[in-house]
Amino acid sequence: MKKYCQYILALALVVATVQVCAAQVCGCTDPMARNYNGKATVNDGTCKYAHSVIKAEVSGMLDSLIQGTSSLFYWNNNYWTYNDHNAPCLYRIDSTNAATAENVCMNKIRNCDTEEISQDDQYLYFGDIGNNSGKRKDLQILRVRKDAIQNKVYKVDTIRFSYEDQTDFTARLNATDFDCEAFVVTKDSIYLFTKQWVSRKTTIYSLPKTPGTHIAHRRETYDVKGLITGAAYIPEHQLVVLCGYDYDKRNILSALHPFIVLLYDYKDGFFFSGNKRRLDFGSGVKAQIEGIATSNGLDFYLTCEHFTTTKMGITFDFPAQLYRLDLRKYLLPYIKAGCK
Repeated sequence: MKKYCQYILALALVVATVQVCAAQVCGCTDPMARNYNGKATVNDGTCKYAHSVIKAEVSGMLDSLIQGTSSLFYWNNNYWTYNDHNAPCLYRIDSTNAATAENVCMNKIRNCDTEEISQDDQYLYFGDIGNNSGKRKDLQILRVRKDAIQNKVYKVDTIRFSYEDQTDFTARLNATDFDCEAFVVTKDSIYLFTKQWVSRKTTIYSLPKTPGTHIAHRRETYDVKGLITGAAYIPEHQLVVLCGYDYDKRNILSALHPFIVLLYDYKDGFFFSGNKRRLDFGSGVKAQIEGIATSNGLDFYLTCEHFTTTKMGITFDFPAQLYRLDLRKYLLPYIKAGCK
């Protein structure tokens, strides 16, 4: 019944768009796109962009406590990160030099494979959702009140879920489309952005943000041509920025090339219905990007975890770092236009 209702909702959105287009002009409304239509009054999600390369500045090296950084978020006027395994501690980092300024440990948080932390006004959501082999049946998001963290009283609520279309749980390392390292929290839902090792796409699944056991329902898929590992959500501007990297286990020299994807001017929580623009780091940058956050929707910070491997007798070692991106060139025109 739930799936049927989602189908009806999606169909209603299409019908509504067709009806709007009958009265207005649908097309690409982004002046930065190659196919911008100055006469269009309704964005139909068809914008196409020239390939763009962005310059990332290194703020500094992350210290030994957070070599496994898996997420980054902005809270209480500071940037915080979290390791994907081991001690369940939040680490406040100085965005100017990547130094660790504070840590807050929470013994009641189970940290099996926590790959993302998102938030709303009241809670932090710890996503124990890493599933590199595709075999997990214990996926969960742990919810903790922000005021409880500040008062060091940690009552944990659990949101358990499974993917509605996963039927095969055979372990296949880095060969599943049911891994996930990114999600955002809206007014009433959690939206997962999958890390698809096989197809190199990302699919959005939705589930309620209330404690209990839920089915994550499939909504949309977009070909990002890489592995998505983090998400920053700026609801006041209808903006989501995903981060990730290219990965080819057969050729490390062409792997670990970071990129971001801008999703903006979308409709009603359908994040792929609006503008979709991939921006690549310079070809010389190699990093296992894991988390992304912003305080203003223009300056973005990203963490990458320490990665090392040996291929054909050669050791490749990429350090854990904090990067800064200035995205004013790409986002300021949209934000200044007051798009909501």
